[in-house]
Amino acid sequence: MSERALTSHRSVLLVLLQDQGVFRAGQWSQQAIIHHGLQHGSQIPCIQMALQAHYDVIVLNPNDNFIDLNMEEERKGLLTQTKGSSSLKMVPAENFLSVQQPLQCTPKRCSNTPEEHMAYIWDYFISKTEGKDVAFIVHGYGGLVFMDLLVRKKWEVMNKVYAVAFIDSEHHVGHQLGSDVQLLAWIKHHCREWVTSPKPLDKPAATVLKQEFPMVSAGTEKHNLAPSSSLQSIFKYFKKALKAKTTINFSRVPIVTRSSTKRKQIA
Repeated sequence: MSERALTSHRSVLLVLLQDQGVFRAGQWSQQAIIHHGLQHGSQIPCIQMALQAHYDVIVLNPNDNFIDLNMEEERKGLLTQTKGSSSLKMVPAENFLSVQQPLQCTPKRCSNTPEEHMAYIWDYFISKTEGKDVAFIVHGYGGLVFMDLLVRKKWEVMNKVYAVAFIDSEHHVGHQLGSDVQLLAWIKHHCREWVTSPKPLDKPAATVLKQEFPMVSAGTEKHNLAPSSSLQSIFKYFKKALKAKTTINFSRVPIVTRSSTKRKQIA
């Protein structure tokens, strides 16, 4: 995360949530990094734009869910050797052969899955920030993870997050949010998705299956290039959303329906 992200007086906190797979913190796509460079595959340009806009940033690492016990034991052994001797020593080659041994992995505490990782970061970091409006950029499976968070922490998320930029997301509103009227109303006003499309950037690209909130073209037909191609547009959306932000407080107030009104009149 950026320096003093949780304590600074900057008004916006941007959270970056990548796709599922081998991607690590700071990466949108390893394939894009290899073939198109860091400007297209890494989150560096996004972080730079956020800092220039005076946002604080948290970069998540939702795919790092297991610890390799073999590697962990080797690391501890090397640290012990280093502390026990002030002089440099050659490390026997056989010390590295254990890499060839069968993996012995154990799930990380509170981070077994991307969904658990997101919930943990929300509980112990994001939720503790005061006076900050939170924005998310989520790519691919990251969209499903955000929707899971929205369901888990419904009132907290609706009150703290002011905008979400989905990029070619794998979320499913029907399966994840169901018929929750309050959640459906919230995503309609606070979310936008950039999808892979042959259309120019920002042209409407809604489909029959996804109509819950505005959907526009990412300006590319390649999933791994969608984050970089839509980045400028996303920050314009954040700026506009923050400017238009209202002070609606989503509280646990029951929704008045015709049937409930009639019951009151009869009573």
